[in-house]
Amino acid sequence: MKLPLRFLRAAVVCGLLLAAVPPCAFSALDPGPAAPLIAQMVSRILEQNHYSHHPLDENTSKDLLSNYLDMYDYNHMFFDKSDIAEFQAKYSEQLSSKLKDGDLEPAFAIFDRFLKRLEEREVSVKQLAAGTMDFSVNETLATDRHEAPWPATSAEMSDLWRKRVKYEMLQERLAKTKPAEQAKIVTTRYERLLRSYKEYDSNDVIQNYLTALTHTFDPHSDYMAAPQMENFNISMRLSLVGIGAVLRSEDGYAKIVSLVPGGPADSDKRLKPNDRIEAIAQGDGPWVEAVGMKLDRLVQLIRGEKGTIVRLRVIPADALDPSTRLTIALVRDEIKLTDQEAKAKIILSPASGGRNLKIGVIDLPSFY
Repeated sequence: MKLPLRFLRAAVVCGLLLAAVPPCAFSALDPGPAAPLIAQMVSRILEQNHYSHHPLDENTSKDLLSNYLDMYDYNHMFFDKSDIAEFQAKYSEQLSSKLKDGDLEPAFAIFDRFLKRLEEREVSVKQLAAGTMDFSVNETLATDRHEAPWPATSAEMSDLWRKRVKYEMLQERLAKTKPAEQAKIVTTRYERLLRSYKEYDSNDVIQNYLTALTHTFDPHSDYMAAPQMENFNISMRLSLVGIGAVLRSEDGYAKIVSLVPGGPADSDKRLKPNDRIEAIAQGDGPWVEAVGMKLDRLVQLIRGEKGTIVRLRVIPADALDPSTRLTIALVRDEIKLTDQEAKAKIILSPASGGRNLKIGVIDLPSFY
């Protein structure tokens, strides 16, 4: 970590400020009332406290725009040349001054445009995957297009995506995927990509934008919004308060991957791997529908204070009737992440002279 401790502390404060505006308090693409202050604080901290001490100037603006575009379109396949020309004309020299003024409009304008382009591409992928493809034609596709120019025309964009979808369909053929499933796998991939970006809230957009800013100073500094800061702190102290379930997002549902041994869910025995969470309630409170909810938002609802109750409405994986629903009430408790903690041991190895050589081994399964 290249930043002094005072920067990290300030970054924590910024994350807490952002947490004061919950994601549900404003529309997904509205920065919210706390955002201008956060932008100003992060800008000031970087200028004054980063070891390089270089100012936020026109060069920073250009680098910030480049970094931010890379976050959404690293392979130059979603934006077109006119999008980039527009962004450069409007923002390439102004992003630093806008940040100092607390103006995050560029971050949301670029994200909105990306989402629009992604929706367009998702529609075209479905059309292309449903069509007939001639694999006897000798064609090439650069799979890494980071250094390639953005498509200049709609025809160039269409041809690029025709080859991309053809390449992905060919990959499925080579993997011996059943012909009837090849198109579905490819289209589902982009449906999930679109769904994941549509779940973005203001915290996500701001975090990406300010991380793109910190990367103009050095590649190892990130801005963390409150949910990411909480996860970072959990990884540092190796404990959290919750139910002890590992989740992943799958087709709009939070699916149980595994249960932490000894945790509330494991001890209760009713929640099983592959069960899907349909809704969540706090104690005797109302149900909050969880289908389509962003995973980190759902995790926040499940976590809470030790000794409090969370209710889950679950679709059991082994239910014979697909309409079956199971309501499970669990008391939150502290979960120790012992599988992630550092471990040490001494290995005795035979050495010359009949003596054992003692070798110390430290196992670091994760960073903390």
